[in-house]
Amino acid sequence: MFRAAQELGLQTAAEVFADRNYNSDGTLVSRTKPDALLHDPSEAAERVLRMLREGKICAVDGSDVRVQAETICVHGDTPGAVEFVRTLRSALEKEGVMLRAPQRMTKE
Repeated sequence: MFRAAQELGLQTAAEVFADRNYNSDGTLVSRTKPDALLHDPSEAAERVLRMLREGKICAVDGSDVRVQAETICVHGDTPGAVEFVRTLRSALEKEGVMLRAPQRMTKE
């Protein structure tokens, strides 16, 4: 859908997930699996920093998956999500990551 939206000239933002594990094909690990979610915000911060700096994430099988990170998603329905986000944000800001809302393109 992301590529299709780009091809249509629509504004896009590539989203990565701070609180989810990835499969080697770049899909998210199913929530039916016990290793679907990350619960440690410090671990999540390290993973997000790598996504931002290197464009990679380590999949559950140990392989590296290329990702493009423009927005970071954390699922609000996960128990402890608010504290997870607070800790994640603090860790990212300590590493110099500027967090802000995606910018809208303006028509000229």
